[in-house]
Amino acid sequence: MKVSYVLGLCLILVSRMVFADAAQQTTYITFPSLNKQPKYQEDVLAIYGAINHQAISPLFKAYQEKYPNVAIHYTESNTRHLYEQFISQPNVRPDVMLSPAMDLQFKLANDGYALAYDSPELSNVPKDSHWRNELFGFTYEPIVTALNSDILAGEALPLSREQLLNLIRSKNHLLDDKIGLFDIQQSGLGYLAWAYDGQQSRSYGRLLEAFGTHQARLYTDTSSMLNALLKGQIFIAYNLVGAYSYQWSQKYAWIKTIMPTDYTTIIMRTAFIPRDAQQPTLAKRFIDLLLSPEGQHILANQSGITPISTKVKGPYSRDELSKLPHGIFRPIPLGLELLIQTDDAKKQLIYHEWDNAMFTVPNDSSALP
Repeated sequence: MKVSYVLGLCLILVSRMVFADAAQQTTYITFPSLNKQPKYQEDVLAIYGAINHQAISPLFKAYQEKYPNVAIHYTESNTRHLYEQFISQPNVRPDVMLSPAMDLQFKLANDGYALAYDSPELSNVPKDSHWRNELFGFTYEPIVTALNSDILAGEALPLSREQLLNLIRSKNHLLDDKIGLFDIQQSGLGYLAWAYDGQQSRSYGRLLEAFGTHQARLYTDTSSMLNALLKGQIFIAYNLVGAYSYQWSQKYAWIKTIMPTDYTTIIMRTAFIPRDAQQPTLAKRFIDLLLSPEGQHILANQSGITPISTKVKGPYSRDELSKLPHGIFRPIPLGLELLIQTDDAKKQLIYHEWDNAMFTVPNDSSALP
Protein backbone atom coordinates (compact mmCIF):
# COMPACT_ATOMS: atom_id res chain seq x y z
CA MET A 1 0.00 0.00 0.00
CA LYS A 2 1.42 3.39 -0.96
CA VAL A 3 2.37 5.82 1.84
CA SER A 4 0.35 8.57 0.15
CA TYR A 5 -2.75 6.37 0.23
CA VAL A 6 -2.37 5.74 3.98
CA LEU A 7 -1.72 9.43 4.60
CA GLY A 8 -4.78 10.35 2.54
CA LEU A 9 -6.98 7.96 4.51
CA CYS A 10 -5.72 9.38 7.82
CA LEU A 11 -6.37 12.94 6.70
CA ILE A 12 -9.91 12.05 5.64
CA LEU A 13 -10.66 10.35 8.93
CA VAL A 14 -9.40 13.37 10.88
CA SER A 15 -11.15 15.96 8.72
CA ARG A 16 -14.49 14.16 8.66
CA MET A 17 -14.63 13.41 12.35
CA VAL A 18 -15.13 16.98 13.51
CA PHE A 19 -17.51 15.60 16.09
CA ALA A 20 -14.60 14.40 18.23
CA ASP A 21 -14.46 17.50 20.43
CA ALA A 22 -18.26 17.45 20.89
CA ALA A 23 -18.79 13.70 21.25
CA GLN A 24 -19.90 12.48 24.65
CA GLN A 25 -20.37 16.13 25.70
CA THR A 26 -22.62 16.01 28.74
CA THR A 27 -24.07 18.86 30.77
CA TYR A 28 -25.27 18.44 34.35
CA ILE A 29 -27.70 21.05 35.64
CA THR A 30 -29.50 21.28 38.97
CA PHE A 31 -32.78 23.14 39.24
CA PRO A 32 -33.05 23.81 43.02
CA SER A 33 -36.35 23.29 44.78
CA LEU A 34 -38.49 26.38 45.33
CA ASN A 35 -38.97 25.68 49.03
CA LYS A 36 -36.64 28.01 50.91
CA GLN A 37 -37.69 26.86 54.37
CA PRO A 38 -34.84 25.48 56.48
CA LYS A 39 -34.89 21.91 57.74
CA TYR A 40 -37.25 20.53 55.12
CA GLN A 41 -36.78 17.25 53.31
CA GLU A 42 -35.92 17.86 49.63
CA ASP A 43 -36.88 15.27 47.03
CA VAL A 44 -34.81 14.90 43.86
CA LEU A 45 -36.12 14.01 40.41
CA ALA A 46 -33.35 12.78 38.09
CA ILE A 47 -33.97 13.26 34.36
CA TYR A 48 -31.81 12.29 31.39
CA GLY A 49 -32.59 14.20 28.22
CA ALA A 50 -31.38 14.93 24.70
CA ILE A 51 -33.24 18.21 24.71
CA ASN A 52 -31.69 21.64 25.18
CA HIS A 53 -31.97 22.64 28.85
CA GLN A 54 -33.21 26.09 27.88
CA ALA A 55 -36.08 24.51 25.94
CA ILE A 56 -37.08 22.09 28.69
CA SER A 57 -36.64 24.51 31.63
CA PRO A 58 -40.15 26.06 31.32
CA LEU A 59 -41.58 22.59 31.93
CA PHE A 60 -39.28 22.10 34.91
CA LYS A 61 -40.40 25.45 36.31
CA ALA A 62 -44.08 24.51 35.95
CA TYR A 63 -43.41 21.17 37.64
CA GLN A 64 -41.62 22.79 40.57
CA GLU A 65 -44.41 25.32 41.00
CA LYS A 66 -46.73 22.36 41.55
CA TYR A 67 -44.21 20.48 43.71
CA PRO A 68 -41.95 23.10 45.35
CA ASN A 69 -40.09 20.54 47.49
CA VAL A 70 -38.63 18.84 44.42
CA ALA A 71 -35.20 19.63 42.99
CA ILE A 72 -34.50 18.46 39.44
CA HIS A 73 -31.14 17.04 38.41
CA TYR A 74 -30.93 17.19 34.63
CA THR A 75 -28.33 15.34 32.55
CA GLU A 76 -28.21 16.62 28.97
CA SER A 77 -26.31 14.75 26.27
CA ASN A 78 -26.71 13.38 22.77
CA THR A 79 -29.07 10.50 22.10
CA ARG A 80 -26.52 7.73 21.57
CA HIS A 81 -24.54 8.64 24.69
CA LEU A 82 -27.66 8.73 26.88
CA TYR A 83 -28.69 5.30 25.62
CA GLU A 84 -25.24 3.79 26.24
CA GLN A 85 -25.03 5.42 29.66
CA PHE A 86 -28.43 4.00 30.59
CA ILE A 87 -27.34 0.48 29.61
CA SER A 88 -23.85 0.60 31.11
CA GLN A 89 -24.67 2.27 34.45
CA PRO A 90 -27.61 0.39 35.99
CA ASN A 91 -26.93 1.78 39.46
CA VAL A 92 -27.39 5.43 38.48
CA ARG A 93 -30.36 5.35 36.14
CA PRO A 94 -32.68 8.35 35.95
CA ASP A 95 -36.31 8.63 37.03
CA VAL A 96 -37.32 9.86 33.56
CA MET A 97 -35.64 9.30 30.18
CA LEU A 98 -36.34 11.81 27.37
CA SER A 99 -35.06 11.31 23.83
CA PRO A 100 -35.99 11.86 20.17
CA ALA A 101 -34.19 8.64 19.19
CA MET A 102 -37.48 6.76 18.97
CA ASP A 103 -35.91 3.44 18.01
CA LEU A 104 -33.51 3.40 20.98
CA GLN A 105 -36.27 4.41 23.38
CA PHE A 106 -38.57 1.75 21.96
CA LYS A 107 -35.88 -0.91 22.29
CA LEU A 108 -35.39 -0.06 25.96
CA ALA A 109 -39.13 -0.21 26.61
CA ASN A 110 -39.54 -3.45 24.63
CA ASP A 111 -36.61 -5.01 26.48
CA GLY A 112 -38.41 -4.50 29.78
CA TYR A 113 -36.68 -1.40 31.14
CA ALA A 114 -39.82 0.80 31.25
CA LEU A 115 -42.37 1.03 34.02
CA ALA A 116 -45.98 0.88 32.82
CA TYR A 117 -48.06 3.88 33.84
CA ASP A 118 -51.69 4.54 32.94
CA SER A 119 -51.50 8.32 33.02
CA PRO A 120 -54.83 10.12 33.40
CA GLU A 121 -53.54 12.63 30.82
CA LEU A 122 -53.33 10.12 27.95
CA SER A 123 -56.70 11.24 26.66
CA ASN A 124 -55.15 14.61 25.76
CA VAL A 125 -52.77 13.21 23.14
CA PRO A 126 -53.24 11.09 19.99
CA LYS A 127 -53.64 7.36 20.51
CA ASP A 128 -50.69 6.55 18.25
CA SER A 129 -48.32 8.71 20.32
CA HIS A 130 -47.87 6.19 23.15
CA TRP A 131 -47.07 2.50 23.34
CA ARG A 132 -48.30 -0.01 25.91
CA ASN A 133 -48.54 2.73 28.59
CA GLU A 134 -44.75 2.59 28.79
CA LEU A 135 -43.43 4.96 26.13
CA PHE A 136 -45.00 8.38 25.69
CA GLY A 137 -44.53 10.69 22.70
CA PHE A 138 -44.88 14.35 23.63
CA THR A 139 -43.65 16.35 20.59
CA TYR A 140 -44.22 16.46 16.83
CA GLU A 141 -41.05 17.71 15.13
CA PRO A 142 -39.93 17.96 11.51
CA ILE A 143 -36.50 16.88 10.30
CA VAL A 144 -35.21 19.71 8.11
CA THR A 145 -32.42 20.96 5.88
CA ALA A 146 -30.71 24.26 6.73
CA LEU A 147 -28.55 26.44 4.49
CA ASN A 148 -26.27 29.41 4.87
CA SER A 149 -27.75 31.50 2.06
CA ASP A 150 -24.33 32.87 1.09
CA ILE A 151 -23.84 29.70 -0.99
CA LEU A 152 -26.90 30.45 -3.12
CA ALA A 153 -25.49 33.58 -4.78
CA GLY A 154 -28.92 34.53 -6.04
CA GLU A 155 -30.13 31.01 -6.84
CA ALA A 156 -33.46 29.74 -5.49
CA LEU A 157 -33.65 27.78 -2.26
CA PRO A 158 -33.59 24.01 -2.85
CA LEU A 159 -36.99 23.01 -1.53
CA SER A 160 -36.77 19.28 -2.27
CA ARG A 161 -34.05 16.65 -2.02
CA GLU A 162 -33.80 16.59 -5.82
CA GLN A 163 -33.25 20.35 -5.86
CA LEU A 164 -30.66 19.98 -3.10
CA LEU A 165 -28.77 17.49 -5.26
CA ASN A 166 -28.92 19.93 -8.18
CA LEU A 167 -27.49 22.69 -5.98
CA ILE A 168 -24.65 20.43 -4.83
CA ARG A 169 -23.85 19.56 -8.44
CA SER A 170 -23.91 23.19 -9.58
CA LYS A 171 -21.68 24.40 -6.73
CA ASN A 172 -19.42 21.35 -7.02
CA HIS A 173 -16.06 21.96 -5.29
CA LEU A 174 -17.33 25.06 -3.48
CA LEU A 175 -19.12 22.55 -1.22
CA ASP A 176 -16.11 20.32 -0.56
CA ASP A 177 -15.91 19.98 3.25
CA LYS A 178 -18.89 22.38 3.50
CA ILE A 179 -21.80 19.98 4.09
CA GLY A 180 -22.79 18.96 7.61
CA LEU A 181 -24.50 15.72 8.65
CA PHE A 182 -25.21 13.79 11.80
CA ASP A 183 -22.66 11.05 12.32
CA ILE A 184 -25.06 8.12 12.31
CA GLN A 185 -22.72 5.99 14.42
CA GLN A 186 -22.50 8.62 17.15
CA SER A 187 -26.03 10.06 17.10
CA GLY A 188 -29.08 7.90 17.68
CA LEU A 189 -31.37 10.50 16.13
CA GLY A 190 -29.03 10.88 13.16
CA TYR A 191 -29.13 7.14 12.54
CA LEU A 192 -32.93 7.00 12.83
CA ALA A 193 -33.49 9.90 10.41
CA TRP A 194 -30.99 8.50 7.89
CA ALA A 195 -32.40 4.96 8.06
CA TYR A 196 -35.90 6.35 7.52
CA ASP A 197 -34.63 8.27 4.49
CA GLY A 198 -33.45 4.95 3.11
CA GLN A 199 -37.02 3.65 3.24
CA GLN A 200 -38.73 6.77 1.91
CA SER A 201 -36.46 8.59 -0.52
CA ARG A 202 -35.65 7.67 -4.11
CA SER A 203 -32.70 10.07 -3.90
CA TYR A 204 -31.19 8.32 -0.86
CA GLY A 205 -28.31 6.67 -2.76
CA ARG A 206 -27.47 9.79 -4.76
CA LEU A 207 -27.49 11.92 -1.62
CA LEU A 208 -25.11 9.52 0.11
CA GLU A 209 -22.81 9.55 -2.90
CA ALA A 210 -22.87 13.37 -3.06
CA PHE A 211 -22.16 13.73 0.65
CA GLY A 212 -19.23 11.32 0.40
CA THR A 213 -17.82 12.91 -2.76
CA HIS A 214 -17.84 16.34 -1.12
CA GLN A 215 -16.27 15.12 2.12
CA ALA A 216 -19.19 15.98 4.39
CA ARG A 217 -18.39 16.89 7.97
CA LEU A 218 -19.97 14.79 10.71
CA TYR A 219 -21.55 16.07 13.92
CA THR A 220 -23.23 14.57 16.97
CA ASP A 221 -25.91 17.20 17.55
CA THR A 222 -27.96 19.87 15.82
CA SER A 223 -26.48 22.78 17.80
CA SER A 224 -22.95 22.01 16.58
CA MET A 225 -24.15 21.95 12.97
CA LEU A 226 -26.01 25.23 13.38
CA ASN A 227 -22.94 26.86 14.91
CA ALA A 228 -20.85 25.68 11.97
CA LEU A 229 -23.49 26.99 9.57
CA LEU A 230 -23.51 30.37 11.30
CA LYS A 231 -19.72 30.70 11.10
CA GLY A 232 -19.56 29.66 7.44
CA GLN A 233 -17.66 26.47 8.25
CA ILE A 234 -20.40 24.64 6.36
CA PHE A 235 -23.06 25.90 3.94
CA ILE A 236 -25.56 23.01 4.06
CA ALA A 237 -26.77 20.99 7.05
CA TYR A 238 -28.96 17.95 6.36
CA ASN A 239 -31.46 16.17 8.65
CA LEU A 240 -31.47 18.62 11.54
CA VAL A 241 -34.08 18.91 14.28
CA GLY A 242 -36.50 21.52 12.96
CA ALA A 243 -37.35 23.18 16.27
CA TYR A 244 -33.78 24.36 16.84
CA SER A 245 -33.14 25.26 13.21
CA TYR A 246 -36.24 27.47 12.91
CA GLN A 247 -35.21 29.35 16.06
CA TRP A 248 -31.81 30.08 14.50
CA SER A 249 -33.46 31.19 11.27
CA GLN A 250 -35.47 33.72 13.27
CA LYS A 251 -32.28 35.13 14.80
CA TYR A 252 -30.03 35.00 11.74
CA ALA A 253 -31.60 35.97 8.42
CA TRP A 254 -28.96 34.17 6.33
CA ILE A 255 -29.77 30.77 7.86
CA LYS A 256 -32.67 29.27 5.92
CA THR A 257 -34.63 26.30 7.25
CA ILE A 258 -36.47 24.01 4.81
CA MET A 259 -38.95 21.21 5.32
CA PRO A 260 -38.34 19.22 2.10
CA THR A 261 -41.34 19.35 -0.19
CA ASP A 262 -40.97 15.77 -1.45
CA TYR A 263 -41.68 14.59 2.09
CA THR A 264 -40.99 15.84 5.60
CA THR A 265 -39.99 13.30 8.23
CA ILE A 266 -41.63 13.81 11.63
CA ILE A 267 -40.11 12.49 14.84
CA MET A 268 -41.55 12.36 18.33
CA ARG A 269 -39.54 12.95 21.44
CA THR A 270 -40.52 10.17 23.80
CA ALA A 271 -40.39 9.69 27.55
CA PHE A 272 -40.45 6.68 29.82
CA ILE A 273 -40.01 5.88 33.49
CA PRO A 274 -37.33 3.22 34.15
CA ARG A 275 -38.49 0.23 36.18
CA ASP A 276 -35.76 0.90 38.72
CA ALA A 277 -36.47 4.63 39.08
CA GLN A 278 -35.67 5.91 42.57
CA GLN A 279 -38.60 8.31 42.51
CA PRO A 280 -41.41 6.67 40.49
CA THR A 281 -44.14 8.85 42.01
CA LEU A 282 -42.32 12.07 41.09
CA ALA A 283 -41.63 10.63 37.64
CA LYS A 284 -45.32 9.83 37.08
CA ARG A 285 -46.22 13.39 38.00
CA PHE A 286 -43.74 14.65 35.41
CA ILE A 287 -45.22 12.40 32.71
CA ASP A 288 -48.66 13.75 33.64
CA LEU A 289 -47.42 17.32 33.16
CA LEU A 290 -45.78 16.49 29.80
CA LEU A 291 -49.03 15.09 28.42
CA SER A 292 -51.41 17.54 30.06
CA PRO A 293 -52.93 20.54 28.27
CA GLU A 294 -50.75 22.75 30.48
CA GLY A 295 -47.53 20.96 29.54
CA GLN A 296 -48.40 20.87 25.86
CA HIS A 297 -49.27 24.58 25.99
CA ILE A 298 -45.86 25.34 27.52
CA LEU A 299 -44.14 23.51 24.66
CA ALA A 300 -46.14 25.45 22.06
CA ASN A 301 -45.63 28.84 23.67
CA GLN A 302 -42.44 28.86 25.74
CA SER A 303 -40.15 26.01 24.68
CA GLY A 304 -40.16 26.58 20.92
CA ILE A 305 -40.99 22.92 20.33
CA THR A 306 -44.08 21.64 18.56
CA PRO A 307 -46.21 19.55 20.96
CA ILE A 308 -47.88 16.28 20.03
CA SER A 309 -51.36 17.56 20.90
CA THR A 310 -53.46 18.93 18.05
CA LYS A 311 -55.59 20.92 20.47
CA VAL A 312 -53.19 23.51 21.87
CA LYS A 313 -52.60 26.91 20.31
CA GLY A 314 -49.41 28.91 20.14
CA PRO A 315 -46.61 30.04 17.83
CA TYR A 316 -45.05 26.55 17.84
CA SER A 317 -48.26 24.52 17.69
CA ARG A 318 -48.97 21.87 15.08
CA ASP A 319 -51.44 24.23 13.45
CA GLU A 320 -48.72 26.87 12.98
CA LEU A 321 -46.21 24.27 11.78
CA SER A 322 -48.61 23.15 9.05
CA LYS A 323 -48.76 26.72 7.71
CA LEU A 324 -45.07 26.66 6.79
CA PRO A 325 -43.96 25.29 3.38
CA HIS A 326 -43.57 21.53 3.68
CA GLY A 327 -43.96 18.22 1.95
CA ILE A 328 -46.24 15.38 2.99
CA PHE A 329 -45.73 14.94 6.71
CA ARG A 330 -44.48 11.38 7.30
CA PRO A 331 -44.31 10.66 11.02
CA ILE A 332 -42.07 7.79 12.04
CA PRO A 333 -44.54 5.32 13.62
CA LEU A 334 -44.14 4.51 17.30
CA GLY A 335 -44.43 0.74 17.05
CA LEU A 336 -42.72 -2.61 16.63
CA GLU A 337 -41.34 -1.66 13.20
CA LEU A 338 -38.82 0.52 15.05
CA LEU A 339 -37.08 -2.66 16.19
CA ILE A 340 -35.98 -3.24 12.59
CA GLN A 341 -33.73 -0.18 12.90
CA THR A 342 -32.09 -1.54 16.06
CA ASP A 343 -31.40 -4.99 14.61
CA ASP A 344 -27.62 -5.48 14.60
CA ALA A 345 -27.50 -6.93 11.07
CA LYS A 346 -29.57 -4.03 9.72
CA LYS A 347 -27.40 -1.48 11.50
CA GLN A 348 -24.17 -3.01 10.24
CA LEU A 349 -25.51 -2.96 6.69
CA ILE A 350 -26.34 0.76 6.97
CA TYR A 351 -23.01 1.52 8.68
CA HIS A 352 -21.09 -0.34 5.99
CA GLU A 353 -22.89 1.55 3.23
CA TRP A 354 -22.26 4.82 5.07
CA ASP A 355 -18.57 4.14 5.67
CA ASN A 356 -18.01 3.17 2.04
CA ALA A 357 -19.33 6.55 0.98
CA MET A 358 -17.91 8.75 3.74
CA PHE A 359 -14.44 7.32 4.18
CA THR A 360 -13.41 6.40 0.64
CA VAL A 361 -10.11 7.98 -0.35
CA PRO A 362 -10.54 10.20 -3.43
CA ASN A 363 -8.59 9.21 -6.53
CA ASP A 364 -5.03 10.49 -6.33
CA SER A 365 -2.83 10.02 -9.37
CA SER A 366 0.28 10.29 -7.20
CA ALA A 367 -0.75 7.06 -5.48
CA LEU A 368 -0.77 5.10 -8.71
CA PRO A 369 2.24 2.88 -9.56
